[in-house]
Amino acid sequence: MKNSKNFNLFLMDGEVTGRIKCTLSNWTGIAYKIPRLYLDKCKDRQDLKQSGVYFLFSKNDSDEDEVYIGQAGIRKNGEGVLFRVNEHLKDSIYFSDVVMLTTQNNSFGPTEISYLENKFTNLAKETERYTVRNNNDPNPGNVTEEKESELEDFIEYSKMVLGVLGYKVFIPITKKETKVFDNKNNYDELILYLSRKIKRSNKLIKAKCKRTNEGFVVLKGSMIEQVDSNAIPKSIKELREKLRKNNEIVNGKIIKNYLFNSPSYASSFVLGMHTNGRTDWKTKDDITLKELEEKEIQ
Repeated sequence: MKNSKNFNLFLMDGEVTGRIKCTLSNWTGIAYKIPRLYLDKCKDRQDLKQSGVYFLFSKNDSDEDEVYIGQAGIRKNGEGVLFRVNEHLKDSIYFSDVVMLTTQNNSFGPTEISYLENKFTNLAKETERYTVRNNNDPNPGNVTEEKESELEDFIEYSKMVLGVLGYKVFIPITKKETKVFDNKNNYDELILYLSRKIKRSNKLIKAKCKRTNEGFVVLKGSMIEQVDSNAIPKSIKELREKLRKNNEIVNGKIIKNYLFNSPSYASSFVLGMHTNGRTDWKTKDDITLKELEEKEIQ
């Protein structure tokens, strides 16, 4: 059981769509979520003239989440992370919102922000929720083991702060540990199985998914029926077409995890047709998801 956390969110403009300042008890960091159109309102904030790291959030033409991660030190003109973010207003990296991370005691130097930029970039790539727009792998710099321990603590808090502000860029789609269901306990990270012979291709399709607190994650390595039915949800059809186009299906199997809001969308993605996921997905003991959910509410 993880310790509870108390985050302080200050709506600087009195509205949830405006600027948000986020702090946390026993954390030296400070985070600002700023909409693009509100950047000019922050020009006199002294803590944004400090060194820090920043995240530029946007959507691509396919409505997929993207992020650019950068860092900025204090310049000779006395400007810092906000000044660097404003420079991006003139280049090709369009963004709708930015989150800037700095400290309450102005303790970041060039080594610290280089280390953080490198770690945040690689963590975002590993999580695979957002497309990372950085072209190069940032230099991690050289930090002592004492400083590395301190910065890793800062990173752990920052990951939570980004999530609280609405960006799950560092939150894995599935947890590493796998939990088992029994009649006494209900667990989110439950593995479910699907197996069905498809007439269109005459293939036996087998897939696995995890039920999580966000939805249903079809797991990497699951088989995908590659011939679409005439009856298939439009969004699922478009996703399957995209995967085929981008060669993200290899030897009939997906090469990454995919999250869906419902079990039926997860099974439709696998089978290429309208389907009832509550009866298609089953536990290892051949209990359908429908039966499982009925047991859970008893």
